[in-house]
Amino acid sequence: MIDTQTKEIIRSYKSNQASKYIPVRGDEILTRIFDCEKYHISTKHDGHLCFIIKNETDLMISNFNGELFDRPDLILEITNLLETESGIFVGEIYNYKESERSRSFDLVKNISDPKSIIKIAVFDIISNGDTVFEFGDWEEKRTLFSSLFSKGEKIHPVEEIEVVSRKDIQAEFEDRVNNQNQEGLIVKGFNGPIFKIKPKLTFDFVILGYSLGYSQNFTLLKEFLFGLITPENNYLIVGKVSGGFSIDQRETLVKQLEPLKVTSNIIEASGSKIPFTFIKPELVIEIEAVDIINKNSDQLIQKSVLKFEDNCYKKTLNSPSVSLISPVFCGIREDKKVSSDQVGLSQVTRLIELDNVKDVAIEKAPSTLIKKEVYVKVTKGIQTVKKFFIWKTNSDLETYPSYVFYKIDYSPTRADKLTRDIKVSNNEKQIHEIFTSEIESNIKKGWNLYK
Repeated sequence: MIDTQTKEIIRSYKSNQASKYIPVRGDEILTRIFDCEKYHISTKHDGHLCFIIKNETDLMISNFNGELFDRPDLILEITNLLETESGIFVGEIYNYKESERSRSFDLVKNISDPKSIIKIAVFDIISNGDTVFEFGDWEEKRTLFSSLFSKGEKIHPVEEIEVVSRKDIQAEFEDRVNNQNQEGLIVKGFNGPIFKIKPKLTFDFVILGYSLGYSQNFTLLKEFLFGLITPENNYLIVGKVSGGFSIDQRETLVKQLEPLKVTSNIIEASGSKIPFTFIKPELVIEIEAVDIINKNSDQLIQKSVLKFEDNCYKKTLNSPSVSLISPVFCGIREDKKVSSDQVGLSQVTRLIELDNVKDVAIEKAPSTLIKKEVYVKVTKGIQTVKKFFIWKTNSDLETYPSYVFYKIDYSPTRADKLTRDIKVSNNEKQIHEIFTSEIESNIKKGWNLYK
């Protein structure tokens, strides 16, 4: 097991070093990368950050949350390579397939399969024996880890080349990423920052809700609602994503989400105008996007901030937020947790400003119930119930609909005994038409109006 002090060291590395890489799109190389005397370039492997930890009694491979990777083959190779008594080495653990791009989700799927080829590209050293390295000791560290791991097959140092201009970086990006389909580049500027260059921007968000109805099939996942953790441990809504899912994922993710359903005092409509079902903030999603913006035309983008307590989301205020251009679902990040250092605001504030206006507290009058009908049907002594409601939200805010239709259907003989349906509208006539249509389609012979 990893001791508490070592856990703090690797978590600190993640927060203070690995998370500070400057993300740059491939088309921004000439404008956003700083001018340096020289640069070192390596291919970015699409895996998970890992730490090789050796002490007097143990040799382990861990992620930054202190969870261990169970790969005896890697442990054996490290044992044969490392003569030092102790040390912490940093790398990217990835699923290797010859002539194919590595992908982080292949690692999750295959890490427990002994037939899979899992490798580690070592790119940094935190400590070696009694020597603790600073972040800027780059030349010394590179010489050392290249020497220690140069004879490894599955454990190897990152392969770097040195270039002297941003045009050289652009040429390498064109070759490795656009032509060879690699994930991206890591570029270390001489005495400068480290850049992470990818064709698109990548973010990790917490999933806040979901909607069903892909291709009119309401057993399949349609969209995710996602956001970020604020410094106050609330959740800022960022957006929704409907693309990038396979049919299999749309089926299996619904089963994973169902037990996490919670209530909310806010309605967020999906792209198909169906309200999202909110879930506990426990899952992390990775999303790619072409770009990120903080304003539409001349107006700043503002979205809801939600507080989660007692298994319920409550809207607290509106706050500056962002929108992603062409977001695409990449997968669930099972290696990441919902915490401020992993799904916090810093992911976007490194790229774009959010603090141009003050947060606006929400003051909204209580909703008003304007119509209600309850129907009961008794069959062989078993009572089933259907309830239909309309209420007016009494809100002038764009984030709230004016009217809400709500249906509750209870049947003790079904596997899913209680089902709900919500529809929203900003037109009073339309919401009454929805109410009438639902009554006509749901209430047939044998149902009696209770009240």
